[in-house]
Amino acid sequence: MTIAFVGAVCGIGGGLFAVPLLHYGFKLPLRQSVATALCLVAATAIASTTTEFLHSESALMWDIVAPLVGGALFGAQFGFLLSRRIDERLLKGIFCFVLLGIGLRMLLAMSVQAEPGEFHSGYSFLRASGVALIGVMAGTLSPLLGIGGGLIVVPGLLLSMPAIGGNGARAASLAVACVTSLRSIHLYAKERSIDPRIALWFALGGLMGAALGVQFAHLPGVSAYGQRTLGVILVVTALRFARDAFGPRVPVAEPSN
Repeated sequence: MTIAFVGAVCGIGGGLFAVPLLHYGFKLPLRQSVATALCLVAATAIASTTTEFLHSESALMWDIVAPLVGGALFGAQFGFLLSRRIDERLLKGIFCFVLLGIGLRMLLAMSVQAEPGEFHSGYSFLRASGVALIGVMAGTLSPLLGIGGGLIVVPGLLLSMPAIGGNGARAASLAVACVTSLRSIHLYAKERSIDPRIALWFALGGLMGAALGVQFAHLPGVSAYGQRTLGVILVVTALRFARDAFGPRVPVAEPSN
């Protein structure tokens, strides 16, 4: 519930919390941690998007969500194929650099307006293609890192079209996370990488926490707070993964005769 609440406020599925928790806390292998965390991401995204759709001040913009989803579907397939060929230590290094770069960007960026403004007058086919490209990048990272793609979508949209507002970027991010997480879960389920016991409780807590988080996100001043909070969380998590990715390798013990 806590992870989903924070994720709904910040516009992310919560995988960046869940993956380290499962890997370092529950001692699951990284690949299994990624696969299981996606169940929390899916629950958070679905509950958030449903609540956002029903909210009286809904910030969902389907002309933004549609190209994001199209790009994300392509990216999720590519990211899953890539996940089978990448070394775990290298994956942690990628996780580190992605989180650190985006976290610093969120912390150093100027605060944006909370609600969507006027941007549709300049929303052309070229701009929609750029949104689709953001979706491709988000989709690729979903099966690789066990995230919904919000780490890319939120700053990507705010950087390319600031008038979308913090809540507009958050709502679009969680809507596309429904697609990226469910597609990634489908791919991982085929190889039985998901721990069903943890996944069930993650999903149940996520449904409740996300619904509360969306309501909280629409309160005055929360959007800017969510932006800064997301930046801090990303930097701290990146430093944790850097320890494993770039620290000394632990020697593998030779089997005894």
